[in-house]
Amino acid sequence: MNTISTEGKEIFNGILIELARAFSLWVKDHSSYYQEVSSSNLIFTSIDAPIDLKNEILKRIKEGEPCIVQLFHTKESLKLTRDLCVVIRRCGNLNCLPTELFSIANDITYEYINSTLNDFYGMTEGDHHKPIIREACFESILSSRVTRFKKNFSATLYQFPVVVFGLDKETRLSDNALLKPIDHNELQQKELLLFNEARIYKSNFYLEINVKTKCSKDLSLQLAEKAKNATFNILKLFATRLSPDAIPLLTSDDRVKNPFHFYRYGPNNNSLSSATTRNFPNFQFQSKTFWNEFHQSQLVENSLIPIAFKIVELLLIPNLSSERVVDRFERALLWYGDAVTEYISFQQIQKIVSSLESLVNFHEDKVTENFKTRITNLNICYKGLDEKIKNKANQLYVARSNIVHGSSHYETFDFCIIDFSSETLLRAIYYFSIFGFDKKGFNKSLPKFLDAIPDNIEPRTSNNNP
Repeated sequence: MNTISTEGKEIFNGILIELARAFSLWVKDHSSYYQEVSSSNLIFTSIDAPIDLKNEILKRIKEGEPCIVQLFHTKESLKLTRDLCVVIRRCGNLNCLPTELFSIANDITYEYINSTLNDFYGMTEGDHHKPIIREACFESILSSRVTRFKKNFSATLYQFPVVVFGLDKETRLSDNALLKPIDHNELQQKELLLFNEARIYKSNFYLEINVKTKCSKDLSLQLAEKAKNATFNILKLFATRLSPDAIPLLTSDDRVKNPFHFYRYGPNNNSLSSATTRNFPNFQFQSKTFWNEFHQSQLVENSLIPIAFKIVELLLIPNLSSERVVDRFERALLWYGDAVTEYISFQQIQKIVSSLESLVNFHEDKVTENFKTRITNLNICYKGLDEKIKNKANQLYVARSNIVHGSSHYETFDFCIIDFSSETLLRAIYYFSIFGFDKKGFNKSLPKFLDAIPDNIEPRTSNNNP
């Protein structure tokens, strides 16, 4: 990184002015500085010498050379530093999170001030006018520290433990996602043993996610976890096509009913009986059938499975600018994946509607009508639109409204809401892939696309149609 935008230089100017003011206040009146920090609800925070400058600063102190040993943040300087991190990330096109640059920005500031002490001392003595940055010095320090930080970027392979039912072999899900059996005959890691001890079902597979792009540690993990969750939820989505109870895998975060429950009841403490319930993991029984069909469908040209896993692959590509269509779909899958393991009915309804809203709600007027219309459009068939679909969408939306507004927690339906939402999401995968999962700036074009689906589908009206 050789340069930074004018905006970045303006922000850095502001940081210098505020740090000079805070340093002057600290030197002249400790109590006033503490009072300011306290009123801002900040933990006392400072900027110390970077590791690579500690010896030099100690040498300056020992030899009586001028230096700033410590700088003091305020609410304003912290805000400006966070803003500077965003600009540095953008100007350098860095594959990292802006928060990871906070310590780098502090180090840049510390080194720059100690390289231009006369300018800083002038500001602390009351010359708080906008300073003129010594650009060559600033950009040299910026480039050196960002380059050093970037050298730690790397591609990373992650393995997340997961419980898979009905599968006994390694399965490639996409280019960078693999289900790999855990060999329990080999020496296991202590962490995996502890992990399994804390769960009802023992992990038998790793979901292996390969982040090929060189990234910072935090961004790499964020990308891997997004891909991991999308993978889990896509598999759950395809499984519920077989049966609403079919769940081929459980993640470490899934809510699972304990296998045995009981409670005591009676007229008084002297006459109590016990009621017991055993919960059988019936979701396992469909899993072997699911995996057989999954492997067969992977081989079919234009199958929905490889289309769906494009979502996973796109989520592994760093994107810190405007939202993509795939990011919306990721949220829909998160809500859906949570809904299928949710056993409190009114919470399940809220999660399902939130999942569908992620796809069809664009902060417009007529929210309810748009929800019903677009859900109906996504479920169009060769005969055209089906009013029964609109009725189901309406039932769902009204039920969610009743729940969130406190009028009812006991909503009933004349259809399976999991089956309905899974079918809608599967159809949405097809249509959204046509629109383009990687598109940005879609808040006007995507709703128009969804509204136009009936116009782009020619109904088949032949008497030979079933």
